[in-house]
This record gives sequence, C-alpha cells and structure tokens, in this order.
Amino acid sequence: MHRLKDFFLSTRPQFFPGIAVPVSLGASVAWHTHGEFHPARFLISLIAAVLFHGGMNVLNDYFDFKNGADNINTAALTPFTGGSRFIQNGRITPSETLVFGLLLVLLGSIAGLYLALTINPLLIVIGALGLLIGFFYSAPPVFLVGRGLGEAAVGLSFGVLTVLGAYLVQTGELGAHAFFSSLPMSFLIAALLFINEFPDYEADKKAGKRTLVVRLGPERGRWGILVILGGAYASIIVGAAFGALPKASLIAALSIVTVIPGAVGLIRNYKGGAALIPSIKSIILAHLSTGILLIVSNLI
Repeated sequence: MHRLKDFFLSTRPQFFPGIAVPVSLGASVAWHTHGEFHPARFLISLIAAVLFHGGMNVLNDYFDFKNGADNINTAALTPFTGGSRFIQNGRITPSETLVFGLLLVLLGSIAGLYLALTINPLLIVIGALGLLIGFFYSAPPVFLVGRGLGEAAVGLSFGVLTVLGAYLVQTGELGAHAFFSSLPMSFLIAALLFINEFPDYEADKKAGKRTLVVRLGPERGRWGILVILGGAYASIIVGAAFGALPKASLIAALSIVTVIPGAVGLIRNYKGGAALIPSIKSIILAHLSTGILLIVSNLI
C-alpha cells in the first residue's frame, strides 16, 4: 500500500483541479450554446484528461531528473515547485517513473480514442496535440521549456485544447464560444507556471531550461505577471463586451481580488523563498475561482 501511495502522489494530484476545471468549463459552454450535457461522455473525458495530466507530471519528473534540473534544485517549494521529488528521495526509481508515466498516458489515450471513434475524429487531433505538447515540454529533442516556449505550451494545452476538446465531446463540433471561454484559463495556468519558475530559477538556468524567468531574469521578469494576468481579465471583459462570452461571465472578473495579493507578493518576493508560497496559492485560487465562475455564468 505504501508503494501504491507513492505512485499516486507522484502524479501530483493536488494539481488535478488545473485540468478538471477546464474540462468542466468546456462542458458548461456546450450546455450554454446547445443545451446539451452527456454525463457518460463528460466522465470519460474527465478521466482521460486526469490520466494525461498525471502521466505528464510523472514524465516531467523523469526528464527533469535526466536533465538534472530537479537534482540540483535546492530552493524547491514543495509541493508547488521542483517536481514530486520521489526520484530524488529514492522512493521511486527513474525507470519505474518512466514506465508509470507512459502507462498513464496510454490509458488516457485509450479513453480519448474511444471518444474520438464514437463522437468526432477531430478529437484525435486535439488529443495528439496535447500529448505532443505535454511530452515534449521537457523531453528531448524538442524540449519546449528549453526553447522558451514552456509557458505558451502549457497555456495552449491546459486552456484552449482542453476546453475545445471537452466542448467537442459534448456537441460533436468546435465552436468560437468555447475558444474564447478557454482564454482566461490559458492565461491563468500560464501565470501559475510563471510564478513557480521563480524559486526554480537557479536550477532551471543550470539545466538549460530557458523559461521566461531565466530569459528575463527574476528582477525584470517579475513584471511579466502583470502582463499575463492582464491578458486573463482582459479576455473576460472583451469577450463579454463583444458577445463572445455570456454577459454573466463578467462575474468571473471578481476573482481579481484573489489574484492581486499574488501579483504583489511576487513583485516583492521575486527572489523566491518561503515568502512566495502565499502568492503561488493566490494564483491557484484565482485559476480555480475564475473557472468556477465562468462555469456558473454558462449554467445561469
């Protein structure tokens, strides 16, 4: 049982809301635009997304072990940054980590393939894009995070692709409303990744991970949080103003009260350390609350 618990925790389940919320958002957009909701389809798509997410988290740990990023990271703010550290603590071997990650991705792919074959083959394209982005985020030779594309890749995968995919599962088609609904989630998940990069700055720099923080430096890069968060809330306001989102979605902008402390905290504590933990929690809360409020706006 102890080993099973280790494997489960290595998936970093505390971050599963990051994928569950956009899946639910996509389904809620389908309800708003088509009045459709298929519980079985939703459950299978949610299971597939969680398996993919868990698998990618595990594979990210493996490749960060191989490139040395997590091995040399002495400033990690567990459980938020620096990976799960099960390899570093000797609780799961690197080979076990690789096999487990691939198994989770395979199981998620089987569920996704079932949906694609029974609903719309376009799901294969969306799933394949998400799979490639997630795998090559940290895997060579593409190594997206090493090319300065990590934040954009995560925003695309956990925002646009996930919401569009969940909408497609429910309706059998793609839609502009789903795309515009995904933008706040894309920006906010990118903001969460961005703030997590500050305590990992030194290790990422030594390992060749060219994150935005590494490219800009922490002191200059800290102001980037305002740009990313600004994109999130601008997409809500502009989307509602031009009819791309329901007017009620403006309630999601209220989550800005949860994100302001996080932005201010990062600007003050950009050098990392435990003082940054409340700011990371603030961004997590902003992502969760914004997604929930967007879902509510679609349901009402």
